[in-house]
Amino acid sequence: MAEQILVGIALPVPDPWRALLGSVRCALGDPLGEVVPAHVTVLPPTWVRPAQLPGLVRHARSVAAAWAPITVELDGVETFLPDSDVVYARLTSGADECAGLAAGLGSGPVTVRPTYPFHAHVTIAHHCGPAALKRALVLLSGFRARFDLAELLVSISAGSLTEWTAVQRISFNPAPIATALSAGWSR
Repeated sequence: MAEQILVGIALPVPDPWRALLGSVRCALGDPLGEVVPAHVTVLPPTWVRPAQLPGLVRHARSVAAAWAPITVELDGVETFLPDSDVVYARLTSGADECAGLAAGLGSGPVTVRPTYPFHAHVTIAHHCGPAALKRALVLLSGFRARFDLAELLVSISAGSLTEWTAVQRISFNPAPIATALSAGWSR
């Protein structure tokens, strides 16, 4: 895969929530806590040829133009166990919009083969052991937050899931175009 790069697209969580969730993730011993800021993934890490990246970014711009910022509410935490050792903040508002955005991004020039069906979430703990996962479930059981997700962050990696470089920030349209629905993107 030397001639390919990993690309991922996420909705970055704004501060102060990004900093708070990052510090919690680090305190739990999550090895990605310091290098992967809090976010909602809308295009999972996907292998592409470098020549495909400009087309994917154009497609992401087109999709973002059809979306206004998404108001998200987080309420409590859940886990993907036993399928995956992840504790995450549950989206009680904004999940359908994130799913529609993910569908729009996945319908572009790059074929996406996700490991799991799309489930909007913000990771709190991953790869940090059973005790830390249990601690996360208890520590954040009453966690609540509300914020707007207003941009896409396109990032690439040479293959490491711990070393990502942001290559493009794409803001949503404050007044989205009405033709988004006719283009097949759920809003």
